[in-house]
Amino acid sequence: MWTSLIQYADYVWLAVRTNPESSGAKKHRGISVLIVPTTAEGFSWTPVHTMAGPDTSATYYSDVRVPVANRVGEENAGWKLVTNQLNHERVALVSPAPIFGCLREVREWAQNTKDAGGTRLIDSEWVQLNLARVHAKAEVLKLINWELASSQSGPKDAGPSPADASAAKVFGTELATEAYRLLMEVLGTAATLRQNSPGALLRGRVERMHRACLILTFGGGTNEVQRDIIGMVALGLPRANR
Repeated sequence: MWTSLIQYADYVWLAVRTNPESSGAKKHRGISVLIVPTTAEGFSWTPVHTMAGPDTSATYYSDVRVPVANRVGEENAGWKLVTNQLNHERVALVSPAPIFGCLREVREWAQNTKDAGGTRLIDSEWVQLNLARVHAKAEVLKLINWELASSQSGPKDAGPSPADASAAKVFGTELATEAYRLLMEVLGTAATLRQNSPGALLRGRVERMHRACLILTFGGGTNEVQRDIIGMVALGLPRANR
């Protein structure tokens, strides 16, 4: 489930269990990573429609076979690869660029739109506060991402630390949800109209971004689990009971 952009893909990055006997109580053991061509016999997929707009997919593997040359890394050592790539994904999930883009458009709209009393919306204190909160937190997200990117000067397979990646993911995804909500408040009730709907503001871009960013709070690992990782790795707290 949840294989993104499969309609454009030539290959699938697939984690498979290659040694069931070695797993025991530790489910992360005995896993290998394979590169599977989407043209492989027995491979198929179906779309999964989401509230965010863009579809994801479910993929199916019916007696699919690939050569050993398609294995990434060592056999039964796939868990390290998976977690390393997840850490990269968690940092990259939320870019501040779309937030800044929507902020600029909403600010310009507020500068050129008046309320019923003839006052420019940008001159209202609450509008200024909403825009300022979005700007300030988006700048923090940009600095966090730059810091993590600039720190990757060690071994090529090191990647960001799990705690740093999880912190960036939690902050970024929850900021995005808040930022687009604050911008929609400035636009008013018409902000809920989707793209191509009569009366949609700014081509429905802010509404679409708000809807799309909600999935990011659990994509790449739920934020609740990320907080557990931060607590265990960065703060030395015991593992949460689940």
